[in-house]
Amino acid sequence: MKSVQIKILIIILISLIVSCSTNKRLIKREKTEFGTIKYYVQTELNNNQHQKRIVAKVDNSVYYSFYSDEIFKHTKQNKELIYRLFYGEIPEEMNDPKYYQKLSELDLKVLSGSDRILDSLNWENFKNWKGASAFEIEVAYYHGFPKNEKFEPY
Repeated sequence: MKSVQIKILIIILISLIVSCSTNKRLIKREKTEFGTIKYYVQTELNNNQHQKRIVAKVDNSVYYSFYSDEIFKHTKQNKELIYRLFYGEIPEEMNDPKYYQKLSELDLKVLSGSDRILDSLNWENFKNWKGASAFEIEVAYYHGFPKNEKFEPY
């Protein structure tokens, strides 16, 4: 009986250690009128194209992902959509809210905060937001967001 309890305790401890060992590190927390913005650095990603990124999380409802070549936004309200930062002027024939979302005050706050973090980390090869005018809207899940999938940064 005692050996079974010890085995269960060991399994619980090992799973706790594995779950706590993450490649995500909180680097800044900021309280704003939009909620709490938390900036994380993630390394050793399971992605062939990117090995590190910065993630900004706003009260579990909006995620911003900063990569070396792109910046994305993902909202809990529209889980099936991905917003890719668009640079330059919006084409006149596409100037429609279903194709582009203009930068909001929250977007500007998060994007300017990310520039300060990139400067402090000396990640000069990462994309910054200067010159961006909107987010281009893309559909990622045509049949709706998967029911069993956790809402996480894209």
